[in-house]
Amino acid sequence: MTRPENYQAYEGNADTLVALGETLFKDTSLSSNGLACASCHNEGAGYNATFSDEYPHPVAMAKNIFGMDQVYLDEMVQICMVQPMAAEPLPWDSQELAALTAYMSKVQADWVK
Repeated sequence: MTRPENYQAYEGNADTLVALGETLFKDTSLSSNGLACASCHNEGAGYNATFSDEYPHPVAMAKNIFGMDQVYLDEMVQICMVQPMAAEPLPWDSQELAALTAYMSKVQADWVK
């Protein structure tokens, strides 16, 4: 789930990405098992205390399942795509990954307050 070498994230309008990310956050069609990001993280649920830490940082699920000592936010999105949503990771250069990452960054900023 680590970023590929020479990784270049999709770049687009920040507000547009956040809006798309919010829609995708609720989209069960991203998974193979009927889950959406919101299934685990609805209204602030399912975030460990480390969610308030700046990325990259350690995340238990990343360490326990993927052996990753620290993750960036986009890597965490990918980890959630694979486990627990039982889906393929999103293409690293995709608008969808950039959108979910942008939205989660906004959620994180609001969660910390």
